[in-house]
Amino acid sequence: MIVRIRWIGTALVVGLLASGAVRAEQDIPDKSFAVLQDVLSSVRDALWIKNDHYWHDGAFNRCIAAMRLITQMDPHDTECYSNTAWLMWSDLREADAEAFLREGLANNTGVYDLYFELGMYYYFRTRFEEAIPLFAACLGFEDAPFYARHMLAHSYEHAGYIGDALETWLEAEAADPDQPAPPAQIDRMMRGEPPSQVPQSTFRAIQQRIEEEGKLR
Repeated sequence: MIVRIRWIGTALVVGLLASGAVRAEQDIPDKSFAVLQDVLSSVRDALWIKNDHYWHDGAFNRCIAAMRLITQMDPHDTECYSNTAWLMWSDLREADAEAFLREGLANNTGVYDLYFELGMYYYFRTRFEEAIPLFAACLGFEDAPFYARHMLAHSYEHAGYIGDALETWLEAEAADPDQPAPPAQIDRMMRGEPPSQVPQSTFRAIQQRIEEEGKLR
């Protein structure tokens, strides 16, 4: 009961502080705004520490709760969104994970991070048509990792766009000649061999876990 009260109290404080932070520049003086930002930063840091303790204790739902609060204070913490979504889908909370990644992307359209994370979510659920524009969006950012282009090529191929897949692998090879994957994938495609079935296998494993969980309830 004490723990629950503390969480409710923390949530209320975070909600008030976060909502205040949104209006701060219009409603309060600069000095008070700086103090508010310091308070939010301290609460956020404390929640990250609590999250680490919960993780090591295996209290993953408490991890999720803590990180939800963090994103209310700092909606640009992309690591928090991706970590929380991973915990959600690991717990078979598929709809929650997708919704949380979408929320994170809506709050962080100026960086590649959550385009990639949501793209990977769709890729491993064989929703390749939905993954394609997300991986393609990553390429618009200079700091996007090289493997974002690789994932775009894989998604094109699985979706049946063989020409686009081959063209993307050729672009990847030209962009980074030292990477071994593009020429290997190009050679495989030219030999007419099928792509990896990892996403299909992963999706079947997820579906099997969901079905087994449903039988236990």
